Amino acid sequence: MLQNKQIIISTFNGYLDFLADSQPALPPEVACQVAALLTQAEFNLQTAENSRKI
Repeated sequence: MLQNKQIIISTFNGYLDFLADSQPALPPEVACQVAALLTQAEFNLQTAENSRKI
């Protein structure tokens, strides 16, 4: 479980860094919301792909 949490935090921070570089005018609150949505979408896609493989 701890490993999953670290992966999620790392993914979220990666999206946050990406947004800071590509959209520097974006307010921090909005960047956090976008990063959270992108992180959630990525893990939903991975979960769906993994459930198809089983």
